[in-house]
Amino acid sequence: MERLAQVTTPDLASFSSTESNMISERGNFRTLSAPVTIQWEVTPWCNERCVHCYNYWRDPDTQKLELSTNTDDFFDASIREIISNRIFHVTLTGGEPLAVFKTLFPYLERLSESNTSISLNSNLTMLTKEKAARIKSIGIRSILTSLMSSDPDKNDLLANRENTFNDVVKGINIAQEEGIGVAVNMVVTKVNIQDIYQTAEFVKSLGVRAFSATKASSPIRDIDFSDYSLSQDEFKFMLGELLRVKSDLKLDVDSLEFYPICSFENQESVDTFGGRMCNAGKTACTIGYNGQVRPCSHASQEYGSIFDAGGLSTAWLNMQPWRDNSLIPEKCKDCDLSQICRGGCRTEAFVSTGNLNGKDPYCLFNMHPNRKTKNALSLVNEGQILRFNNKLKYRDENFGAIIYHSPTKWLPVDNTLKNFYLNHQYESFNLEELAVVFGAGLAEVTPTAGVMLQKSLIERR
Repeated sequence: MERLAQVTTPDLASFSSTESNMISERGNFRTLSAPVTIQWEVTPWCNERCVHCYNYWRDPDTQKLELSTNTDDFFDASIREIISNRIFHVTLTGGEPLAVFKTLFPYLERLSESNTSISLNSNLTMLTKEKAARIKSIGIRSILTSLMSSDPDKNDLLANRENTFNDVVKGINIAQEEGIGVAVNMVVTKVNIQDIYQTAEFVKSLGVRAFSATKASSPIRDIDFSDYSLSQDEFKFMLGELLRVKSDLKLDVDSLEFYPICSFENQESVDTFGGRMCNAGKTACTIGYNGQVRPCSHASQEYGSIFDAGGLSTAWLNMQPWRDNSLIPEKCKDCDLSQICRGGCRTEAFVSTGNLNGKDPYCLFNMHPNRKTKNALSLVNEGQILRFNNKLKYRDENFGAIIYHSPTKWLPVDNTLKNFYLNHQYESFNLEELAVVFGAGLAEVTPTAGVMLQKSLIERR
């Protein structure tokens, strides 16, 4: 898969002090016992050889890379680690996951039975109606795919495979016919940057409602990427085209990478694309095709293996530098937004400078835009009857728990709020009851209730 989704996850640095008084403190949040979400590279093999592929281990001159271990052993070990660490959500990636789907499927059934949600990143060129039906049977309701251009020849050129365009379109149609939602991401380089709007129009004509354009990152491979990497001006043009798509075509638009907040040209770009935060090593990580655990799928740094003593848990603890401030560039530390932005993408910085705490090449350092925040105070009224969402999951932590709804809607909470949830899972409540439990006034509990409402953890009756 050419580009995977980096889901936005909550960071307590984005909450005001009044909003987080019943949500776990920021320091505790950085000591989660395990990831919340996992990217799982189920195979290194892919039928495409995209020029911008971020997989650092891929040889651009070959199509196939063999697994380094027995596939069943790898799948079994991965599933055991994911379930035992109570991971909430797994994104299947690779390589091309559908290439190993027949062998993988029984293991995905085990995941589904454990109440772990699953999503899929796939180029969709190998999707059939039979595979789509089985995908749906284990609860996968959305697929992220990639289309580099509405021009078939240009798309196939960038994919390094003939007929890719037609195969992707066929796969999109099959998925949607089977009731599976599809989001399309366009990886943008110098070659296809002028095609953004036309590609969005084409995607809309297929019935797709979510379109992303994401700049290609320089791969961690010994190649010259200068013919593809976007300049600062081209990056701004890409975001401008996405805003035009949003306005004209009424599509849900996004850009699937985290960018330094100071890289945005104007407040509209910040408001639309600035809510994403890097979750590498903080709330998410990647299980590589060889069992090695990395902070994200773009990174080459390995912190342990699922086959080692301690497995995923030990590897996760070894990623502490990604959670503390040691990787924030020195020049960024005085910025008011450093605890949110953290100096931009650490992998981009590594490729550009050779250091994980180096400068992200898209940092401008010349503006400090306001980051859009929602006012939680106005969401809940004193007399409203509330209840917890009946689809929530939770995981105990040493500071309390994580209460989880989806990859983008979850919160770390203290023990008092955890116990309130456990005692009121099936009961209605109001703000006064919440205030009594915490020994606080309504003015103190209202912001926290508002945050939970934003995150779909509670609902109005």
